[in-house]
Amino acid sequence: MTTLTSLLREILTEGGNVFGTTAPIEKDKIEPTLEKFVEELGRVFPNKTSAFKTFEKIGSAGKKDMSGDIDVAFPVAHMTLDGKPDLKSWGLDEEKFTEYYDRIRKRAKTATESQSQLRAMLTLVAEKINEKSKILQADPKSAGANSLFLAFPQYGVDGKRQSELIQVDINIGDPEWLRFSYYSNIYKGVVKGLHRTQLMLALFTAKGKMFKHEKGVLDKETREVEASTPKEALNLINTLYNTELSQDQLNDYFELSDVLETQLTKEDYGKVMDIYIKILDNTGPTAHIPENLENYWIANQERLGLKGKRLPEDSPLKKYAV
Repeated sequence: MTTLTSLLREILTEGGNVFGTTAPIEKDKIEPTLEKFVEELGRVFPNKTSAFKTFEKIGSAGKKDMSGDIDVAFPVAHMTLDGKPDLKSWGLDEEKFTEYYDRIRKRAKTATESQSQLRAMLTLVAEKINEKSKILQADPKSAGANSLFLAFPQYGVDGKRQSELIQVDINIGDPEWLRFSYYSNIYKGVVKGLHRTQLMLALFTAKGKMFKHEKGVLDKETREVEASTPKEALNLINTLYNTELSQDQLNDYFELSDVLETQLTKEDYGKVMDIYIKILDNTGPTAHIPENLENYWIANQERLGLKGKRLPEDSPLKKYAV
């Protein structure tokens, strides 16, 4: 299934543990760590010091006792000036930017000009961080059209540097959409934010749409944006599936699951669940299969080619791994 294969490839390159050297962070260490993080970025990019103070936590960071990483939203407006890449304020080399941009455009099949420009900028930003900072590490190869992945020391409430590192993901785009796309109003058992987000992604994928963390929902064929606000995304789902979901239900994995099971047609429900369970099976070692779908995973393992190899070691389904 080409659509699902390309989808999984895209998901597995978005976020996750990029460095392999980072550790989860305790809730009370998040704020002191972010304070030092902003301070260090301001030292590397002095003209952008005030912009870094607009970072906004999204996802699970600060909502659970432990978080695997820290996701922050960063307005895309801070990357441009008068509609063009703001190379001067970021202290980036114009010739190198042009070189990277041209290379990206040659490879880009669907990316827009502005997306390619942003990707080139983020690659240069990552390289400059590695050149100028001794405590902040960036991954230029993983710098995408809207994300920058960094490893940074954790700091305690006393302001002292810890031995562990934490991965900090800077997500660039419209803050309202980023808050929505990474949001979950409940963290219970093995369920966390990604479970709600990936279920929503499966809903759109099953109807030929593309869910993008940074920009909204696009039609897979035309690439036209069909929803760029939470309200538009909700209305689109209700239109596509003839449901009456509320915003609160869409934000809650358990309520969303219940509504889909009772309101979707048997054909639609099966298609969405197949996509969703396949996504989770391939996401990685921090993504459990929710308890309410464990039997579905077992019953459909052979048909869907589920491997279970990437599931967490403590998953009850790990014994079925092939």
